[in-house]
Amino acid sequence: MLDGWRLVGAITTVMLAGCTARTETLVTPISPTPTGAPTESLSIDGLKIDQPRWKADEASWKLTLSWQAPVGLAVDHYEVVRDGVTLDDAIGSTSFRDTDVVPGGRYRYSVMAVDADGEVTSPAVASIRAGEPPLAEARLEGSFVVRMTVTRASGTKKPVRGGAIFFSFDPQCGRGACSVRWTVRDSRAQGTLRRDGAGYAATLRTPFFVRNCKGRLTDEKLDVALRVRAAAPLRRAWRATKIEGSIDEVSSHRGCLTASIDWDVHGALQS
Repeated sequence: MLDGWRLVGAITTVMLAGCTARTETLVTPISPTPTGAPTESLSIDGLKIDQPRWKADEASWKLTLSWQAPVGLAVDHYEVVRDGVTLDDAIGSTSFRDTDVVPGGRYRYSVMAVDADGEVTSPAVASIRAGEPPLAEARLEGSFVVRMTVTRASGTKKPVRGGAIFFSFDPQCGRGACSVRWTVRDSRAQGTLRRDGAGYAATLRTPFFVRNCKGRLTDEKLDVALRVRAAAPLRRAWRATKIEGSIDEVSSHRGCLTASIDWDVHGALQS
């Protein structure tokens, strides 16, 4: 999920100077189903699609259809079709629960009543865009390609350039959203970022990309503040797919000037 990004190369080291869901329901007649002789004067009324508050837990990902029985037809069963595919053709009640749905999905349902002779009513049709869990409930996990842009820099021997690097996030819980262990590829930077809603932050003492005037990596003060910007259902889990935020680093070493670099961060989950 790189949104068309092109890696522009890893960030090089720099040295110190000195030494809810929205529901749209539409009930209209469409062409009779070919499964039996049409009873065009009869139709199903009151087709509705209901959904609970969708959470990160996939058990909450469901839509419930309900409708009224047609007047004047001895109904044997009902048929439910979603996006042209029959989900069930032997429903004995006036409701149906669809659990094979995902957050943000768009679905179009049609429901027909069938009598014992195979006569079929004109179908009722309803469409919906399924709701999504809050971004705060998205699990931040996996490897992200991250674009780092310098917003301010001082105390470095050479101009600081941005680039693309990789962040990895390892949640500190078995499922759902929680604090994460953060690491940076090709760097010794690491630490635990504490979750607060959709945000993840920490002040860390860890090496990043600045080297001291002797060319060695040293611990720096990093203020990391990231937040989930987008999420999607992946492998039946609600996962963060985009992040943004900032990293401010300050590096000081005896005999060298103090350097500081402020970074703007935008990242996308690797597919």
